[in-house]
Parts: sequence; structure tokens; C-alpha cells
Amino acid sequence: MDFTSRLRAIVNGGPPRSEHAAVQPIRELTYEPDDGYHHGAPLDLDRVAAALGGRRVPTRFGECLVIDRRYEAERWHGDIRVGECVIEDIESLRLLDPALSGAAGTPRTIFIDLETTGLSGGAGTLAFLVGCGYFDLGAFQVRQFLLTSHAGERALLAAVAEFFDDADLIVTYNGKTFDVPVMETRWSFHRMAMPLDGVPHFDMLYPARRLWRNRGTDSPDDAGCRLSTLERTLFDVQRVGDVPGFEIPGRFFGFVRNGDARPLEPVLEHNRIDLVSLAAVTARAVLLTQQGHQACRDNAEALALGKVYERAEHSGRAEACFRRAADSPDPVIRADALYRLAVRLRRDRRFADAASTWRDLIEFTEPRSMRPGLLGELRRVAVEALAIHHEHRAKDLAGARELALASLDESGGRTEKARHRLARLDRKLARRNDAQLFF
Repeated sequence: MDFTSRLRAIVNGGPPRSEHAAVQPIRELTYEPDDGYHHGAPLDLDRVAAALGGRRVPTRFGECLVIDRRYEAERWHGDIRVGECVIEDIESLRLLDPALSGAAGTPRTIFIDLETTGLSGGAGTLAFLVGCGYFDLGAFQVRQFLLTSHAGERALLAAVAEFFDDADLIVTYNGKTFDVPVMETRWSFHRMAMPLDGVPHFDMLYPARRLWRNRGTDSPDDAGCRLSTLERTLFDVQRVGDVPGFEIPGRFFGFVRNGDARPLEPVLEHNRIDLVSLAAVTARAVLLTQQGHQACRDNAEALALGKVYERAEHSGRAEACFRRAADSPDPVIRADALYRLAVRLRRDRRFADAASTWRDLIEFTEPRSMRPGLLGELRRVAVEALAIHHEHRAKDLAGARELALASLDESGGRTEKARHRLARLDRKLARRNDAQLFF
């Protein structure tokens, strides 16, 4: 035995392999944990299905547990009917998300919400409950895929992938950051195809923040844009006996350990309410984009909708929203609306109307008590804009100089632009006075 063969034998822990030895085929790695994680008797899927009102569905990787529930169109979800939540046109969603792709018309839309073993994401996070909702003849149909053991994950993923085969659009709430990446990680982990590749994805979280993040509220519990918060503030949905989110992973782990499915029923109901609320919030946003300021419940919503229209370059609709919000008793909403209205009018080259709106903003914020923070900044912008109008449009140099002085005062003398404008106006006025003396 030569030196190389001896080293190979030491590394391999045995004698050197014959040059003519058969090479064994490499087995593809799969994730197939032992079902012995259960303590006691094996899990009775029929008993679990009966406890949760579900059924066993076969896949090429084994069986998956599926639970179906139907919410008829006449059923109330808070103060909105389920049938009012149907999305009939994808174009309305494009106004909220211009990057949304897909054909026009009425797509087959699937709403998705996951319940997972953790919120951190990554390869260690499992989606043990995949909730999917879609509309069928005006009713909202919920289909939930439940993981009954770690070894059954491939079956669940296969069933979910088959369900997504004919989806034209998926709607989620923070799904671009969490839900879809979690599912794609699991499909990739099991070397399965990605059924959501190329499917248009509308994440309602971002339009919700634009529309309702700054809404006025007297209660800290009603602030923010969590889905549970919006369902309460927009539709007066009151959850009774709802399971807290932090308890949900523990209930699943308990089920995997002891096979008792009863603690999972509140988790399933929590997921179903989330799906109906997601459809309702999406429908509310679509209604606003379709009907404009007349559909707004308050001035804060009108201001936010105006910003959405402005972003989509719907100038007429944006102007109508800003005009409504400009009547708000809330000083911040009113000042912001006047500012955006003036900018909109200036872009439309309606300079006289824009100047009038700048004056309204200046008069509204005249008391110094009205000038902290945003209000003071908007007043400074209005004074500068009106000074520019007087100098270049109205050709009123004296009025422009007065406003330039006010602008210098508003900035505390720290704005180089204001000092430069004042010096320029002084030169123009001097030349005009010299010309008048000459003639």
C-alpha cells in the first residue's frame, strides 16, 4: 500500500476502495422528520378533522387537512356586508399600487394570511396554517390548510400550490415582507416549484398606511395600521374571545405534542376573521379611489386620498379632496390641505387661484401660537411662494419685498435664499425709482 492509499484509508476509516468498486447513486435529500414527535398514540387525523370541521385531502406527498367555511354575501362583518367586499376591477388597485401588473377586468383574487411558528421569518419558521379567501357568487369562501405534523409539510405545500394554480391576483397584508417570503422559503426548502412566481401581488399594508396612518383618534388603541385596528376603526368589528397573537405558536406546538386539536379552533377563527377583514379593508380602499372625496368619512381621510390621487396624477380628484380637507377644524390637516391645494393649482398654471390659496394659508397661521413644527414650515413656504408670485407673475415689487421681509422674519434670518431675494428686489426697486426720476 502506497502512502496516498494509506492516507485515504485513515481519512475514510477503512481500507482503500477498489478502483472497480461500484459507485452508489446519491439519494436526493428531503425533509422527512420522524412522526414520533407525538407522545402517546399516533395522531388520529379523522378525529382532528371532526374536531375542526375539516376533511382529509390526498396529495402526492401524503394527506393534508383542509377546513372550508363560507360567509354569505348578506352576512355582516361589523357594519359592512360581505357582499360589498368584492373587488370587481383591478384598475382601482393599480391606482393604489401603480406597479401592480396583470390583465384588466375581474381577476380571480385570492386573499392570503398565514399563522406561523414565529415572526422572525427565515428557514426555521413554518407556516402551520395557510388561510386563503376568495369570492364565489358574492359569498366569501375561506379555505384553510392545516399542518398536522412536521412530516406533513410537503403535503400541505403541495395542496396550497395546487390551489394557487389558477390565481390571477393575490392580496396580502404585509405579505411582500412576510407571508410570501415564508412560503417561498418552505417551497425552496423542499425543492418544490414556486407557484406564486409571476402572479400579481397586491400588498394592502402600504396603501393602508397612506390612507389611514395619520387619521385623527382620541384613543392610543385606535392608532396605527394593524389590520385588527383598522377593522375596528373602519367597520366597528368587535372580536369576542379572540386568541392573542403571541399565544398562537404555542397552541400549535401543544397540538403537535399531544394531538388535542380543540385549542386550535380559536386560531382558525382568528385567521378567518383576518381574511374577511383584509377583504373589507381592500374594498374600502377601492371604494375611496372610485368615489373620491364624497366617500370619505372625515377630512383626514380626504387629505390622505388626495395625496393618493396626486401620486397617481389625477389632478382634478386630488384638488376636490384637498378642498374638502381645507375645511377641517384640525389645524394641521387644514394647513397641509391648503399647502397641497396651492401646489396643485400652481402646477395646473392657475397662478391667481394658487396665490389666493397661499394667502389663505398665511392668514390661517397668522398667530404665532399656530406656527410650531409643520405649521410654521408650511407658513414659511407659503410666504416664499407668494413673494415669488408677486415678483414674477403680478409684477408687484413692493408687495414682493414686503413678503420677502416676512419670509426673512419667518426663517429667523437664517435663510440665504430669503436674503438673496430681498437684495434682488431692492435692486429692482432702485432701478425702477431711478427710471421714474429720469423721465
